[in-house]
Amino acid sequence: MTQITVEIRPDGRLSKNGLRRSNWQESRQLIAQARADAFVLGRIEMEESWQTPDQASVSIVQYYARQPFDFDGLACAVAPTIDGLVDCGILADDDPAHVVRYELSHCKVKTMAENRVTITVRPVSG
Repeated sequence: MTQITVEIRPDGRLSKNGLRRSNWQESRQLIAQARADAFVLGRIEMEESWQTPDQASVSIVQYYARQPFDFDGLACAVAPTIDGLVDCGILADDDPAHVVRYELSHCKVKTMAENRVTITVRPVSG
């Protein structure tokens, strides 16, 4: 297996602006739930042949119908998901020594039902 992709529908309350408006108890619960959900999604996507790479690239694409998150809000909204992927063994860690390339992008879709975020992890050799 050369890559793993998980698809999520991040809660807007996890974006940078959303976290600023919510109280810490609500935020803590949202973060814990997103991390746990990512752990399960990661385990579902992993195959027995997956070897946790020492270094990886992470590509995050937000598919949106109305208004996209700005890039720092998108990074903030998916941070618990990245942590869940570390927890399940898809990534060794999420620090710069292990995630050597981090890409964020947006893609316009026609309907709200198509809103989602995909996170793709690819091993980087060398």
